[in-house]
Amino acid sequence: MTGALIAIGALFFLLFLLIFLIVISIKGRQKAKKQMKENKISAQVLLHHVEGLPLSEKTQCQVSVTDTGLVINGGGTDFKIDATQIRATEVKTDTEIANIVKSSAAKGIAGGLLFGPIGLVVGARATSKEKKTNTYYLIINYTNVAGDLTALMFDGGNSPFGAQKIVNKLKPIIIDNPKQTVQL
Repeated sequence: MTGALIAIGALFFLLFLLIFLIVISIKGRQKAKKQMKENKISAQVLLHHVEGLPLSEKTQCQVSVTDTGLVINGGGTDFKIDATQIRATEVKTDTEIANIVKSSAAKGIAGGLLFGPIGLVVGARATSKEKKTNTYYLIINYTNVAGDLTALMFDGGNSPFGAQKIVNKLKPIIIDNPKQTVQL
């Protein structure tokens, strides 16, 4: 009888603990949604920095799309890019980047121009024929404060969903940006 009471007590304790954790989780999500709404954030994803910011490679960054542009928090620093500065954004796989680099007559130059120095590294990683999964990269082309066209690259891992979420929210706010001519 005492064993049955202990078992029932343990069952009620576990049930109470489960309900408590569910309530905490729901409140945490509600708080995060409220904070996103207050900051006018339409999408927010954690990605790893590859190229384009004064951060080391693989630094985890919180990439957020606001109604005015892009905010990247990484390494204890906030980086902001106004929507009017953003020229293009897309998600590419390492295989796609490697194919672009391979198909160019001047492979090294193309990799460097299209994706920066990391384009060569990404292209080299994707050449293995045994590879069965892709790595997805978020690429953002923008005009910096000096007026130069430059790029950011983030590693989205084996799933395109986080990076694509950023692209889907950015494209509507940059569609009317004026064209820019760059003298090469």
